[in-house]
Amino acid sequence: MKINETVRIIAGSLCILVAIIRILFIFFDLGGAMIYSFLLLDPNQVVNIFEALIIIIFALFMSIIATIFSVIVYTVLGILQIALRKQKTPSIICTVFSSISIVLSIRATILLASINEFDIFITILMIMYIVILSLCIVSYIKFRKQD
Repeated sequence: MKINETVRIIAGSLCILVAIIRILFIFFDLGGAMIYSFLLLDPNQVVNIFEALIIIIFALFMSIIATIFSVIVYTVLGILQIALRKQKTPSIICTVFSSISIVLSIRATILLASINEFDIFITILMIMYIVILSLCIVSYIKFRKQD
């Protein structure tokens, strides 16, 4: 097996592992998952308890939707990375989604740091996203050299 195929299998396996960790993330650290999915809301702008309740319900809904979406995407990407080892397209798509996930992880880490908190799930996910991104870039470069 070529080194490129090995890199793709490792990246695909890590994508599937990310999907599993995202499921664990929503069950074991719902607060961290809500911070991770807090895209449009600013919790510091709450005026009364009713607005806070609406924000919490909306953030919970967004967290569940984001988790379902990311589990589906990373499972499919993992399967595509392993099954289509001879094509460049899964590496490109995986690079895009990993880059978006890294940005969201950095944003969640900054939000948590602003309230003096630390979340191990977000840190583990960010490290895995960086490794997946690196492996996909290496795989793409190897494909370009072969062509």
